[in-house]
Amino acid sequence: MKIGIDARFIGPAGTGLGKYTEKLIQNLVNIDKKNQYAIFLRKNNWDYLKLGNKNFSKILADVSWYSLEEQLKMPKIYSRQNLDLLHVPHFNVPLAYTGNFVVTIHDLIHHQFSQEATTTKNLTLFKIKRLVYKFTIGAAVKRALKIIVPSNYVKDQIVKVFKVNPSRIIVTYEAAEEEYFKNRLPSTVHRLPTLLYVGNAYPHKNLNRLLAASKILYTKYQIPNTNLLLICPRDIFWQRLDGEIKARNLEGKVRLMGYIRVGELTKLFVKASAYVFPSLSEGFGIPGLNAMAAELPVACSDIPTFKEVYGEAAIYFNPHDPKDIAFKIKKVLTDLSTRSDLIEKGRIQAKKYSWQKMAAQTLAVYQTVV
Repeated sequence: MKIGIDARFIGPAGTGLGKYTEKLIQNLVNIDKKNQYAIFLRKNNWDYLKLGNKNFSKILADVSWYSLEEQLKMPKIYSRQNLDLLHVPHFNVPLAYTGNFVVTIHDLIHHQFSQEATTTKNLTLFKIKRLVYKFTIGAAVKRALKIIVPSNYVKDQIVKVFKVNPSRIIVTYEAAEEEYFKNRLPSTVHRLPTLLYVGNAYPHKNLNRLLAASKILYTKYQIPNTNLLLICPRDIFWQRLDGEIKARNLEGKVRLMGYIRVGELTKLFVKASAYVFPSLSEGFGIPGLNAMAAELPVACSDIPTFKEVYGEAAIYFNPHDPKDIAFKIKKVLTDLSTRSDLIEKGRIQAKKYSWQKMAAQTLAVYQTVV
């Protein structure tokens, strides 16, 4: 069987989508010596991915995602490889592609959050792009032989929104990255008084309420020596967040940083005091598991995905209430019993998930549909 995987999102920045695709391919290389694979890459990530096995080949597909060019060129690029099956790890399956494919839908966040704050474009263009998104994801879900999702929460959403037969949807949990298990500090070493968040600064990430909670933490609870470190891609949302930090007079307490390579990032995880994840919606939540792997206690939103993935290994807050966010963070920072309990449960929880298991489950999907 010849399988194609669209890997154009893979790259050193390690976004959730790119990391999922990277880990999938790396583990398929280890477990599948039989099937042939065509891995579609762009020029800027051609050398980033190391394959090694003879049954894995790189195919140049230097085409921007979410573009008209993608719709026009990618079907021909895929078809030239005579694939038995294509795996597109996102909703952007070209409408004109007529071959067999499976698709991974990571979340339906664009369905949940339609407010103008989520766009940097004018309102008319935003509405057009939103219509295109809904049409494209709807077509992908309808035409796919199987739909892969990272959590039961996303599965339930897809069944509800698209009226899909649940048997067509396969849950393959993701996992913590291996690097975070390796760089743990001895328990006798004092951590830095730092709260850590890693991810985008999109509105649904809820960072404005985290800033409000930080203000409460420093004033009402008088924990002035703890800093909040936000590591986000430098984009328009980063700029907006920077403005919010200044408007709230938090420059001395909140540090906003850009992309940091994984080697340096793991060092921050093992030295910080707690990881904070205030999102209003997520499809899975790799950063929280990374924190648990690094023995960093996690305080996060009480949303369904986090409760499904993290279980009892996190302390939960109401993401709409800065007072509750601040109170739960204070508890993690000052209650030694709570901290030690979260660290121990987090260590166990992170080990429940495996990228190799995810890849094996995905390979089973490939073998089932073809």
